[in-house]
Amino acid sequence: MKIAGVTVTEIRSYKDLKMWQKANMLINKIFDLIEVFPRNMGGDVVARQVIRSSTSVAANIAEGYGGRKGNEYISYLYQARRSIPETDNWLYLASQRKFITEQDYEELSKEYSEVLLMINSAISKLRRQSKK
Repeated sequence: MKIAGVTVTEIRSYKDLKMWQKANMLINKIFDLIEVFPRNMGGDVVARQVIRSSTSVAANIAEGYGGRKGNEYISYLYQARRSIPETDNWLYLASQRKFITEQDYEELSKEYSEVLLMINSAISKLRRQSKK
């Protein structure tokens, strides 16, 4: 069986999950982008919030994998999934405030949509597996 694009026998750690790998890569992109945010209240608020929400995506995937129990893991994946639109919101605000370019926003938004699809796929597969 495959979960998020990886055959289960190949998964030895949450780090082997494609959805975690992509979410983690996006965190690193965001950390690079916030280096140029203005050092004022608005820039600091947006930077803190986008870091918090983006790290929540990868952290919940990892934490849920650590439990490895069907419905418990699914609940962590739901939390990871809920953090994606929040991250998108903060990135959109950053683009509106010209902290990042519109192109950076569009690219990150597209990549988070891909993570969302991976999470949805994993949830569906885990649900089917738990019904067996």
